[in-house]
Amino acid sequence: MGQADVEYTGEGAVSSGKVIRREARRAVTGFVADIADSASVLTGGVKNISRGGFRMTGIPDLFTGSEHSYTTVVNGDGNYFRLVAKPCWIKESGEKGVVDIGFKILDAPWEWVDLTDSN
Repeated sequence: MGQADVEYTGEGAVSSGKVIRREARRAVTGFVADIADSASVLTGGVKNISRGGFRMTGIPDLFTGSEHSYTTVVNGDGNYFRLVAKPCWIKESGEKGVVDIGFKILDAPWEWVDLTDSN
């Protein structure tokens, strides 16, 4: 994936160039995620979550997001959640050399569903 202002590559409805989410996302604090690609493991913050996706922040722009899916471990609320996710969009964060990435969750444990449905 290139460095577009916003690049949408996932599924879902699109209206006026914006993604319409199927589930509402909720803001979270203190959540972090590790994502593994073929070369390394990267760590970033998690800004919001839903049953079907999450936004990861503070990722070096060297991350290409070129794989179809990635194994991620999200740590928050005293729990660890192993998720399989694919990038849907990449957006420059405003900080040089850093991007935010929206992920669509392909596989998640029931505990993740419980967490996202609890509020």
